Amino acid sequence: MGMNVWWTVMVVIGAVNWVAALFLFCRSFRWAKESPEYGGYITILRVCGLVFASVAAYRSVFVSSYPSRLAWFDTVLNSPMIIRSLATFAEMSFIGLIAVVLIRLNKEMGLTKKGVLALSPYVAVLFIFAGQFFAFGGLFWQSNLLFAIEEGLWGAAFLVIAPLVVVGLGKVRKAEGVHKSVKAFFIVMAVWCAGYLAFQWGYAMPFIYIADIAKDAGRVIPTDVLRTALYDIVVTRDFDVWGGIGFFIWHSGYFSVCVWMSLFFMSAPRPRGKSVAR
Repeated sequence: MGMNVWWTVMVVIGAVNWVAALFLFCRSFRWAKESPEYGGYITILRVCGLVFASVAAYRSVFVSSYPSRLAWFDTVLNSPMIIRSLATFAEMSFIGLIAVVLIRLNKEMGLTKKGVLALSPYVAVLFIFAGQFFAFGGLFWQSNLLFAIEEGLWGAAFLVIAPLVVVGLGKVRKAEGVHKSVKAFFIVMAVWCAGYLAFQWGYAMPFIYIADIAKDAGRVIPTDVLRTALYDIVVTRDFDVWGGIGFFIWHSGYFSVCVWMSLFFMSAPRPRGKSVAR
């Protein structure tokens, strides 16, 4: 009963979030036309935001855990391969939203002139992109080691951009006349980096991903990895089988908080003296 209530709440939240993202996306064409200086910036953020919200809404319906091939429904639409493929677009869109805003704000506000900090958004995108290959490898060969590397790259990506976020937060807090959207962006990112890195490195990596590597020993790898990744699923709604509280914290955050962040990023945070038609 509790599992079905959780699923229903997540589906409703996912649907509302998707409608909000679609609304923002549809308005972006007029905004881009009225603010040509920000046209490309707005368009990229709106496309990435809509992609992320769409995948999150889909995954809230067809809940899946592709490392263990658990599925909410007995249908190919809940296939680990399909979910993993959609996740690639969502994950690149999510880090893309953050990187594009950081790069734009650094360019216009001069947050830092140091090469390492200035390049950190690009490095973060590269880490998440590299993580996709390990995620697919983990899915095909059911390798906990590959999944651990993927998650390690996620942790590294936000560890890399955290110093730039801290620098930006310090500058906008002291500056006068900075647009409230910029201040809000750095506050959101500071909270996100602190919370995510604490969860990832303090709990998920040591107690889930690294701990599961030992399970790889003696595992038989099927020869038809593509077929099994597409069709072999374990349908269950058992709380413990899904991984208990850790799994539901992660998925609840993915379907709600992460999408709310992307909706905010779609507002195109911009510095003082610049305006985007509303």
